[in-house]
Amino acid sequence: MSIQKQFPDVHWVWKGAISFVYEVHPRIVVKVPKSGDFEREQFRKELKNYEIFSQHPPCPSMVQCFFYADNGIFLEYMRDVTLCSRIQNNHIRDLKYSVVTKVEKLEPLALRKEWMNDLAQAVAFLESLNLAHGDLRPENILLDRNRLKLSDFDCTAEIGTDFEACMAPYGRLLNSDEQDQGRRGSSGFLGPRTEQFALGSLYYLINYGFEVYGDQCLTEDPKEHGRKVVELLQDMEFPKLDGDPLIDEIISKCWHNNYATIAELAAYTETLLLGRNNPGETEAEKTSTPQWRTVIGRVFRGLWKRFRSWWDFVLCCTSRTTKPGVANGGELDGYSRGTGQNDLADDISSKKIFCQNLEKRGLLHMLSLGEPEQLGFTIEWYRHSIG
Repeated sequence: MSIQKQFPDVHWVWKGAISFVYEVHPRIVVKVPKSGDFEREQFRKELKNYEIFSQHPPCPSMVQCFFYADNGIFLEYMRDVTLCSRIQNNHIRDLKYSVVTKVEKLEPLALRKEWMNDLAQAVAFLESLNLAHGDLRPENILLDRNRLKLSDFDCTAEIGTDFEACMAPYGRLLNSDEQDQGRRGSSGFLGPRTEQFALGSLYYLINYGFEVYGDQCLTEDPKEHGRKVVELLQDMEFPKLDGDPLIDEIISKCWHNNYATIAELAAYTETLLLGRNNPGETEAEKTSTPQWRTVIGRVFRGLWKRFRSWWDFVLCCTSRTTKPGVANGGELDGYSRGTGQNDLADDISSKKIFCQNLEKRGLLHMLSLGEPEQLGFTIEWYRHSIG
């Protein structure tokens, strides 16, 4: 029996650098490694990191893993484009020089601040495990409508190891004044310096609408633009910051390694969200509420979010019983016919069981037998409109 007949709801939706991605459910995808030795080794690295993540309460700002095996990782389906595509969709470019000449619109300021905080919280979570992402760039940041989450952990490694995936403008080569970070001309060692520098460049992208120096023609030959950016960043020469002063200060501090840890940066980005108004708050309450009460309220909301994440983690790890509609048919209740979708949207335990059943039925083995085209798949930009 062909894989399409045995698993009619499986669709090939993405071709990544080291893996193929298949949709198996409106809220779940599975990453299957490519057959090359390098790709499989990188996949094993990512798998090892997910094993580490599974021992801790999940981070809400990272793509959730529901289940993993040697030949596949089942993940939360972020149904829209990457941050890279989202930003580029608002560009008007000079095709000859590949320079952004106009940004048609920026995302709302409140959303940009939320994205900045989400990224800082995700990287701070990794730091708490003595890990650095090691490849922070817009292609590795996924969106589901306006929700943003960090993904792709095949370059994630312990703090202090060599920074291998250094790509300008999200990484920079060291100069002669930074010998404590590594030798001149190298990328140095993974840690708060490398991670906050990448975050600074990501914050620049989010708030200015183009990459660092992406709006400037630096060389006569467009092919030399990238090399020039590398040189400027190595010399600590950055574009002028003339946007929101508070955000510009964060970007500058990230570029200049002013945060001792990512946790310190994340604590600061949380203050960006303090100005958001509660829907039922009156104007008088806004002006009369002391700042300390606002901060305390924010702290308690953060603790509540962490408790909820911890509780979902417990459910996921302690689930031993099969729920109706999962074991026999291999489907989540309410999804096979497109009904009741919201009821189980956040039910991590049910999704784990669903993924385990697909693995037991041989899905990962069958997907590992060849590339998608060889298995009869054609790539589908398969998207759902789930509220």
